Amino acid sequence: MMKKYKRTLLNEIKYYIWYAPVRYLDMLPRRIYWFFQRGFRGFGDNDTWDMDSYLSLMIPQALKELKKYSHGLPTWRKGKSEKQAKKEWIEIQNKIIKSFELAQKYINLNIPPDEWKEKYEKQYKEGMNLFRDWFFALWD
Repeated sequence: MMKKYKRTLLNEIKYYIWYAPVRYLDMLPRRIYWFFQRGFRGFGDNDTWDMDSYLSLMIPQALKELKKYSHGLPTWRKGKSEKQAKKEWIEIQNKIIKSFELAQKYINLNIPPDEWKEKYEKQYKEGMNLFRDWFFALWD
C-alpha cells in the first residue's frame, strides 16, 4: 500500500528547494525549443496541447493592444461622425475581449457550469458572434 503524501511546511520547503529547480532544468531544453518554434512559425508545440486556453489568453491581450494603438476604423460609418463610429468600435472590441476573458475563466473552472449557463453564456455568445462578424476589421 502506498504511503499517503502529507502536506507540511517541511515538505513544501523540500519541494521548492529541490524538486522545483530540478523540474525546471529538466524542462529547459523543451522550453528553448518551443521558444524557437514560436519565433519561426508563430506557435510552439506546447501551445497546441491546450489551444482553447492559449487562444483565450492571447486574443484578448492582442485586442487590447489593437484598441490602445489603433488608428483606423472599419468602413461601416454610414451617417455617423468619426467620434460616434470610434465609440461604437471600442464597445464592440470591449465585448469581444470580455467574451474571451469569460472563456478563460470557464476553462480554468473559475466559473461553475451552472453559473455560466445562467449569467455568462449569452454575453459570451454575443462577443463570439461579434468576433466572427468583425474578424476582417481587426487591423490597424
